[in-house]
Amino acid sequence: MTTSMVMASSHKIFLLFFFITFLLFPTTQAQTYIDHNCSSNKKFTANSAFQSDRTTLLSSLASNNATDFNSTTVVGRGDTVYGLFMCRGDVNLTTCHQCVVNATQRLPSDCPVSKEAIVWYDECLLRYSNRSFFSIVDTRPRLGRPNPYNVSNPASFMRTLYDIMNKTADEAAKPAVGEKKYASNARGEILPFRTVFCLAQCTPDLSPSDCRWCLSGTIGDLNLCCDGKEGATVLYPSCYVRYELYPFYLPEAPTPTPPSAIVPLPSSQGKALTYLLKL
Repeated sequence: MTTSMVMASSHKIFLLFFFITFLLFPTTQAQTYIDHNCSSNKKFTANSAFQSDRTTLLSSLASNNATDFNSTTVVGRGDTVYGLFMCRGDVNLTTCHQCVVNATQRLPSDCPVSKEAIVWYDECLLRYSNRSFFSIVDTRPRLGRPNPYNVSNPASFMRTLYDIMNKTADEAAKPAVGEKKYASNARGEILPFRTVFCLAQCTPDLSPSDCRWCLSGTIGDLNLCCDGKEGATVLYPSCYVRYELYPFYLPEAPTPTPPSAIVPLPSSQGKALTYLLKL
């Protein structure tokens, strides 16, 4: 085979690999709504000062398109309002910003007079409260999201899964306060001819020890909601874990590039096909 033929063959292989990667891991993603939670015992009067301050807070969060995590405080005419958003560690800034915009539009409708609320998407979470929760581990409300399908050997599967999930959590919790706390992992020998993909993430304002403690709780809750399932997500306000038998995250975080102006898109009104369990 001549050198030119080898180069042509290599080029075709590269293009095929690039095309497959593009199909599996698109750079622009639609945002998938999971669930939300509104405080039932902490409410404000409609058209009050707190509502105005909440609007200011959500507008500030939605306008930040240059980072995948932001915390904001508004000291207005009512109670002080605290808020933050965090995007999944692998999504690009355009997807992140769009998810945050959708979340800020959704929460006032879903929780019209709640002083505390959170919304989860696959790509981001956003929350606000009249109490400061920055740098504090919050484990309530919590949510389990199991895949409806079961594995054939649940006991063996879960033992190996806990091992890989704990190693992933160890990696996610290593960075210092203020740094991204995200890790993903994949292991092929957990099931015959199947690869398990998993990730763990905490809000960056947590310390490494608090992050690891939070993730330990989510991993422990897998046994409550999702034992023997082919995939699952456990969501806390401060951290979450997820695993699936298919790739659901990008292999590497893209290079951050501030996006151009985004026209808000309507968020998905339906929940994921999997069912949800309040833990």
